[in-house]
Amino acid sequence: MSAFIIRFICVKINDMEFELTPEIIDEIIFSMEDQTNHFLFDSTECLCVPENSENAVTGHSVFDDGNDRYYAIPGWESISGFRMMERFVSQLRNPLARESLRVALSSGQGVFRNFKNILRERPEIERMWYYFKEREMRAIVFEWYNSLRDFWGLERIGAEPEETDEILSQDFTFRLLQDGEETEFSTLIEAMRQEVFEEMPIGLGEAMDVLWQRIGGGSSLDDKTVLVVESLDGELVGIAVSATLPESGVLCAHICVLFVLPSFRGMGIGKELLARTVAHWTILGFRWLVFSVSPIPKVFFPVLHRAGFIEKGHLSVLDLSEIANH
Repeated sequence: MSAFIIRFICVKINDMEFELTPEIIDEIIFSMEDQTNHFLFDSTECLCVPENSENAVTGHSVFDDGNDRYYAIPGWESISGFRMMERFVSQLRNPLARESLRVALSSGQGVFRNFKNILRERPEIERMWYYFKEREMRAIVFEWYNSLRDFWGLERIGAEPEETDEILSQDFTFRLLQDGEETEFSTLIEAMRQEVFEEMPIGLGEAMDVLWQRIGGGSSLDDKTVLVVESLDGELVGIAVSATLPESGVLCAHICVLFVLPSFRGMGIGKELLARTVAHWTILGFRWLVFSVSPIPKVFFPVLHRAGFIEKGHLSVLDLSEIANH
């Protein structure tokens, strides 16, 4: 621990009221997570101090201290941390990471250690966890402070705005594919094709692959715009390929590939790839952007609709074996 104490600037509204600053929020969160002591917030010094006989709070209310100086901070126990981890897992949209973390939470012993070990193996998910945790903890402090403002007869304040785009910008790099990276491109395409083959019946997967290649998805990269996503360790984890349609056209472009590796889905990568591709062709003055045939998960279609895509016909498949069996 540091040998000196940093005194926070505490803006006093009157004798018992104070302004909630970022420094105070961090101070309270740090004290909440300290499981070795019970702390109170000293509104005079703007610091959390250990509870003792001199400053003891007389009740459980956040403002019931009897002298308008010390305030009980929000309670926080091991079970509180466990419930927060459950909430994080329940809202996590990456299916592979979600299942691994669910197994860790149900392991019985060493839950916290197992949970952290899994996150350590996935830095991008680990960052999402810390962001989620900080947001939740700060929301608890904001609610605590608003309870005080209710008691003081003051208007409540709103929570801080979320900065979800910050996670993507810190963990991933979006860039154009460079010369000499055709091997990495081929690896992603092969992963996409393999996923299609595994999900579709024998024969149908191959047919879809041929159809996709006929419209340009499997041809060379010449005259195509190839946007890739790179993780912190340099791995290509997603790709968007688009081109003019027809090749000499100036009005319409076609997204023939938009793919994110399964272990990196549910993090907004596909949405960002789509947004950047749309911006690219918009800046070039194209009027139409077509998205078709590329084998993307059904859960991504709402993203297309929110981006403004409308359906102009669709590809339907009839299982003829069902007719033959009737």
